[in-house]
Amino acid sequence: MIHLLHGIRTGGPSPIEGLIPYLTGFEVAYPDYGFVWELETRIVNSAIVGTLLPYVKASDILIGHSNGCAIAYEMMQRAPQVAGAVFINAALETNIVRPPSCPWIDVYFNPGDQITELAQIGAAVGVVDRDWGQMGHAGYSGTDINITNINCGEQRNMPIVSGHSDFFTDRNLASWGPYLATRIQEHVSHD
Repeated sequence: MIHLLHGIRTGGPSPIEGLIPYLTGFEVAYPDYGFVWELETRIVNSAIVGTLLPYVKASDILIGHSNGCAIAYEMMQRAPQVAGAVFINAALETNIVRPPSCPWIDVYFNPGDQITELAQIGAAVGVVDRDWGQMGHAGYSGTDINITNINCGEQRNMPIVSGHSDFFTDRNLASWGPYLATRIQEHVSHD
């Protein structure tokens, strides 16, 4: 099963729902935990994790967008095991430590993501989730070979993504959705 974890929403559907048609062959869960404001993440994220964690199994994959990545990251730290994770424009620090309970993480980022550039400031002053940072803008900066950076702002033969949710626009998702699904299938077939 794949769990889609949306980011901060203040109205309308979440962009991450656009991935559902591309995830054929997988059961997909989209827990819509409602609208969350930036300043609520310090309190609300842990409550969301506590609510969703009993539904996550060792064979499941977590896909997060923005703050959904912070939720996924906390879930991985508390879960006994997950099969893998995908972070799209993650509102996370760039130097996270992959929990041993997660064998791989793919990080989709682009330098045009200014929202996650701002996220690191909110984390520094303590007004948002403590793990927030600019991963969505800069990618992963550590040395873990099981975390793969995918720069959507300069990937060859693919549309250029520039912005916090630009990955999910129709013109980009038509190429990036199958790419992401193929990478997940490759991970699953190697496990």
